[in-house]
Amino acid sequence: MLKKLALQLFALLAVSILCGYVFASVKLNFLIGFFSGAVLQVFGFYLYASIINLYVVLKSKKLEILKLREMSYQSVEVTCPCFKQIRDFVPFRFNTANYYKCRECAKTVSIHTTTETAVVTEPILSANVDPTLMEKLKDAIT
Repeated sequence: MLKKLALQLFALLAVSILCGYVFASVKLNFLIGFFSGAVLQVFGFYLYASIINLYVVLKSKKLEILKLREMSYQSVEVTCPCFKQIRDFVPFRFNTANYYKCRECAKTVSIHTTTETAVVTEPILSANVDPTLMEKLKDAIT
């Protein structure tokens, strides 16, 4: 920690001295160049740290939103079978037994799924329908 601080202080002094020499070479005061270089460095590093901090915060928020979106794909809203019928949003996995503890009655509740099948159909107006049948359909609608 102390070594890192010493290295940063050395870099600050070295660049400030360089700025002072540049000012002195164009017939301006060395101390004005030295202090101007130091102030600009401190301001620049502060600005850089602020931008990096903002980037990290924004990236963290994006990851949190992504995490919530992924959790919504793997979670289900359930109702506790107790008399209070408390609704809760719990994680769900297809490859394991799913249990959760009701926050109101403190009982352990099991979650079971049922599956249904449905035929995927094409809407009638976009299907290839005989033109005479389509005319009769349009007449029936109007």
